[in-house]
Amino acid sequence: MIAATLFAKALGLLRSMILAWTLGTSAEAAAFAAASRIPGALFDLLFSAAIAACFIPEYSRAKAESEKEAACFSAAFFGDVLLFSAVLACVGALFAPQIISVSAPKLSGETAALAARLLAIMFPLTVFAAGAYTLTGILQSAGAFLLPASVSALSNAFMVIYLLLAGERFSVYALSAAYVFSWLLQFLTLAVPLVLKKHMPRPKIDFSGKRLRACLANAPKIMAGAMLSPALLLAASFFASFVSESAFVVYDYAYGIYSIVSGIAVYGVGNFVFPRLSHLFALGERAAAGRELARALSFAAAISLPLCAAVLSLSLDGVSLLYGHGNFGTELVLSCAAALKILSAAMPACAAAEILSRTFYACGKTAVPACAAVPALAVCVLANTASLFFGGGLFGICASFTAAVWAHALTLIFCAAKKFPEAFRTEEAKKLPLFAPAFALCAASMTFLAQKAEFFSLFPETIATFLKITIVFIVGTVIYLICIYIMGFLSPEKEKR
Repeated sequence: MIAATLFAKALGLLRSMILAWTLGTSAEAAAFAAASRIPGALFDLLFSAAIAACFIPEYSRAKAESEKEAACFSAAFFGDVLLFSAVLACVGALFAPQIISVSAPKLSGETAALAARLLAIMFPLTVFAAGAYTLTGILQSAGAFLLPASVSALSNAFMVIYLLLAGERFSVYALSAAYVFSWLLQFLTLAVPLVLKKHMPRPKIDFSGKRLRACLANAPKIMAGAMLSPALLLAASFFASFVSESAFVVYDYAYGIYSIVSGIAVYGVGNFVFPRLSHLFALGERAAAGRELARALSFAAAISLPLCAAVLSLSLDGVSLLYGHGNFGTELVLSCAAALKILSAAMPACAAAEILSRTFYACGKTAVPACAAVPALAVCVLANTASLFFGGGLFGICASFTAAVWAHALTLIFCAAKKFPEAFRTEEAKKLPLFAPAFALCAASMTFLAQKAEFFSLFPETIATFLKITIVFIVGTVIYLICIYIMGFLSPEKEKR
């Protein structure tokens, strides 16, 4: 499942690369960036977390009662979600110009008008996304994880093929339509197996069922807890439009790389530990849950810190390799690399916040992540406002995002220390501060090797950059692993003594 997720992210990065080569920071690039993130961000704010955290537990309980009960609940939930998402799509398409004027108020008139037209084309994807998320819940409840993890790879592959074949016939309008079709493709990929097995829910509109009411009761807290990521993305769009259209697009490209790299640590460890924590809390085994939480935080640090060090040290080489072609010139590469370097500092905090949020969901404390998002959003708004006032530019937008993510993580750590003190008294938790010197040595070694890598100049530029990134990352990671082995993280024998 993790391999399928990473493959999908790699294809998504390839899609972003080809788009950068094609559009650079043109007005079309700014318009597409402004329009494409809004339907997904609004869907994440309103539906995605609620579907995952409300539908799956309730569907599992209904299925344990009877297959008929589960089928009735899934049909009602499916129909209601499709209705809400269709209303959102219609309202969004109708008020697309107003939405663009609020989300990116400083885009030029022509760019804003183009973004509004593209947004009207793309809003229907919320319907397909709602259907895909619901069917994912049904499949995961039945123990089928690989297909849901693979569907985004299929849609990204479709987008890559479109971009490669478009050639001179490329149109940003056709690109937007292809983007919507890629979501339809995800929905159909999940629906066809369910239809063949006769498990496909027949959508019906029904708000009266007790299970629907239970989902609606839990949804607001879940939605509030999950609002931070899409809210930060929309805030970045809003404030970046005040800087310049070029900064608006460059941030979009840098954030794309950041989200893929940080997702390796966040989703891998988070998806693995969530069921285990839920089971332990359900049994009332708080001590075991505390040890599991401390272990999860240790693994998240072990994975995210060398990735953070690599991006800090190799951001310029990485952006040059990925985006430095076609219409994406040297100046854009430098700006994007600088933005990515600042964003990378949020990776450890993002990983910790994801683990802690899932821990609170697992024990039923759904209000805590929602409350923790409030100071993070306040930091985001205040930091961005100060950045605009003092002329922080793209640097200020990225620094504001990083500060907000750290505010979120630190708030969750404080709450976790109060709610689960046993977790922070474990051996694993006591070793967490020792990751800091290991990270410092890893980052220093990667930076030194990257600056002293004249040997790679013997090869053609693209091959040299690839070899440099690969070798520097491997050597730095080996040094990091040696450090955490010495401190006992990879040594179970030392723990037993």
